[in-house]
Amino acid sequence: MTATALSDYVPDRSLGAKIRRRLTRWQTAKPLSVAPRETYICFTFDDFPKSAAETGAEILDEVDAKGCYYACTGMAGTNGTMGKLFDERDLTALTGAGHEIAAHTQSHLDCARASTEDVLADIEANLARLKEMGHTAPVTQFAWPYGETRAALKPALIDRFAAVRGILPGTNGKGADLMQLSAYELDQTEASVERAAAAIQAAALNPTWLFVFTHDVSEIPSPWGTTPAHLRRLVRLARDTGAKLVTPSQAVQAIYTKDEA
Repeated sequence: MTATALSDYVPDRSLGAKIRRRLTRWQTAKPLSVAPRETYICFTFDDFPKSAAETGAEILDEVDAKGCYYACTGMAGTNGTMGKLFDERDLTALTGAGHEIAAHTQSHLDCARASTEDVLADIEANLARLKEMGHTAPVTQFAWPYGETRAALKPALIDRFAAVRGILPGTNGKGADLMQLSAYELDQTEASVERAAAAIQAAALNPTWLFVFTHDVSEIPSPWGTTPAHLRRLVRLARDTGAKLVTPSQAVQAIYTKDEA
């Protein structure tokens, strides 16, 4: 599979695969051992397109929020359905502005259908390529491509990453799996915006850790992306609820620091 075709791959969506995904989700590898005392919201971007690094970051910067960019290095510099993908300059600019760069495999691997050895090797290639591209800061976060993993694979990442994000909807309280955190997808549909908005409003009443993820941010987004107006609405809503709009690493540190205090 070439770099330009990485995003065109479709994982197994059969009934059996859906059942396996649900079972995998409920087999916790590393539970969050404390309950968040405040609400932390992480706006994150997968793969990641230049529009997320530019327009997405501008929208976050408007409210002094910090986001996370999960970089699939095999897609760097390519141009496809989501538009142009990130390059070295984006890594430098985002890091300099306080945003977080995270891992997302080198080849956008379907981790549910690959061996543990192949997954770990692909992740190491991803991390090595980020360093080659000039990103020398520690990479402590990861997101499963397509949200796909296996119960037996999740423990293998415990010593590599502080937290790993999935794509199944929900918030993350005490007991949430740090190796497959829940998240709300934001795409081009109004329904996805309303789901995320409802989750953000509910989080204002009950301290939790919440993720919102998307891909490109443009006026005519891909099926996996969103518009600037939709993203701006959710970012401002999150700010107005009083939530902390932080990176995943900042959320992990804050949740455990608050507990110790």
